[in-house]
Amino acid sequence: MSAALKEFSQAGFAGARIERIVKAAKCNIRMLYHYFGDKKGLYVAVLEAAYEDLRNREAELKIDFDKPLEGFLELQRFTFEYFEKNPRFEGLLRNENLMQGKFVAQSRKVTETAFPLRRTIERLIESGQEQGLFRDNLDPIQIYVTIAAMSRFHLANGWSLSVTLDTDMSTAEWRRARLQHALDVLEGYLTAA
Repeated sequence: MSAALKEFSQAGFAGARIERIVKAAKCNIRMLYHYFGDKKGLYVAVLEAAYEDLRNREAELKIDFDKPLEGFLELQRFTFEYFEKNPRFEGLLRNENLMQGKFVAQSRKVTETAFPLRRTIERLIESGQEQGLFRDNLDPIQIYVTIAAMSRFHLANGWSLSVTLDTDMSTAEWRRARLQHALDVLEGYLTAA
């Protein structure tokens, strides 16, 4: 699975080669076909495993629903750091989106694994509004898309943005400032009057 994740994240579905995956994994090609059926089956398994890893790690967060702002900021920190530490997942997502979500749309597992995250966000919103901390009309989907965007955009587009803006977005210092900016933006949005 690790070899397949690397291959699919770098080459995309169309460019990935089963021969390279088998060689990197040091496994028998017949066993690969036995377990996964074909290249599509392997790709979907890799995609589901990648999402499952993200969701399992999110589930490990110790979110205190009595402190909803801190809960959202913790989710932002986690998401930001997860994408930074898992560039192969970022590559997999980039390639899947180039195919307009062709394979992710075939997976019920990906959708089902996101349910606890969505419920967590809804509960944080409810708590924050009950306490008078958060503004009205907050949409859980919009909030998560914003969290993900602030965690991924600079990674997915870092090379071109670094050149265009004459700023090295790969440095630890820039990334720390980016995370702080993301936290400030999220807090400002949630608490805006």
